[in-house]
This record gives sequence, structure tokens and C-alpha cells, in this order.
Amino acid sequence: MNRLRGDTLKMCSVKTREIDSNRDSIPDKFHLEVELPLAAVESVTKVDALVFFRTQLQNKAKIVMESAVHISYDSGSAGAGLYTSGNMVFTQTYPLPVKGGYVTMYSNTDLLDPSKISRASEGDIRTILEQISERNLTMTYVPELTHWTPVVDSASASTFTLTADIKIPTTDIVYIPTAVEVLRDAWIKYLSMFVLVGFFLEKLCSFVYFHQIVETKMLVETVGSNIGVPHFKRF
Repeated sequence: MNRLRGDTLKMCSVKTREIDSNRDSIPDKFHLEVELPLAAVESVTKVDALVFFRTQLQNKAKIVMESAVHISYDSGSAGAGLYTSGNMVFTQTYPLPVKGGYVTMYSNTDLLDPSKISRASEGDIRTILEQISERNLTMTYVPELTHWTPVVDSASASTFTLTADIKIPTTDIVYIPTAVEVLRDAWIKYLSMFVLVGFFLEKLCSFVYFHQIVETKMLVETVGSNIGVPHFKRF
């Protein structure tokens, strides 16, 4: 990749930090800081960055995959830095299967594999974004706050700094339930329905018998007679 970019490549200083606010051993936020050195005649007016992550789901659907989020901002004027804060949202097209152990998703289709890149266009941001859009499971960066720091003195602007706070909110994951979960859910629903129907039937029968709404005929056989004497009684 570096060789294909040639003279347009500039080495950056990248610093990252995981922040676990509630101390549950799961990162709640990633802090990213990138410093790009600039020559005297260079300036930055637009930022396009891809941040790669190793994503892991460990409840129900256990998967491991490579993901990337796109950070983009266009100012139109030269800047000394960009600060952005937002959420990294997990999106899916169809439910995930539930299996026994961890499953590595897209292991045969890496988003960026330098050994398979022969042209610079194969490793640009647009090509990687097209690969991401074809996947069922993706991560999307949704910015909430953005601040562009303009250049006050172009002669003294020697670096451009990108600072990003990428938060990880709680997300609902859709998965295919197991047979045990389906049977348990069906049993709970049918049991609750039977209890409800039985309760109303018991109340209805008690009301009918207590208020003697329905008229019934009871046949009583007397001694020495083959013909029963009908008696009417209301229930």
C-alpha cells in the first residue's frame, strides 16, 4: 500500500484508547487521535478516514468479524484539526444463526488485504465501502458533534489533528431462536391463554347458575311408575 501511494503518502501518528466507563470489561468508547504532519505549502480541507475494528458478539449469536467505520467531513476551508463524537451502530440485514461456538464472519473476504492489492484503486476508501455495503453485518458511524478548527496562520500550521470519540451504544441483535426457545415461548403463550380463558369461563358459569338464567328440565322417576314426572327448574 505504501509503495503504491508513492510520494502522496504521509506517515501519521495514531493514538487509540479504550474507555470502559461501567467497568464491565466491555469497551464503551474508543478515543482516536491522529496527527498528520504538513509541509509549509500543504493544507487540509477535507477528512476521509476508515477506522478498522475487531467486532465480537458474545451473547446468543457468537460471532467475530472485521469491521470498519467511515469518518468524513468536508469544510471547504483549510483547518488545523477536526473533532468528532458519535455512535458506532451495529446494523444487520437478516437474523443471525445461533451455533455452539464462535463463528468468524467474512474470513475469506478481508476488507483490506495488502497481499492481494496490485493497484492503488483496489485499496481506496470507495472500494472498501462498496465491500462493506455488500455485507449483512456492518458497523456505521453516526456523528453527533463535529467541530472544525480553522487555520489562523497558515505559516504556523505544521500539523493537522483528527480527534474522534466513538461511542458504542447498546444495540438489539436479531437472531434465529433455537428449538428450546421456541417451545418455551409457545408454552408460556398457550398457558397464559388457557388460564385467561378458564378464568372467564368459571366466572361466566358462576354468574349463570347464581342468577338462574337458563331454564332446564329435570326428569324424576317415581316408585311404581314407568313414566317419569318432569320438573322444571331454573339454573
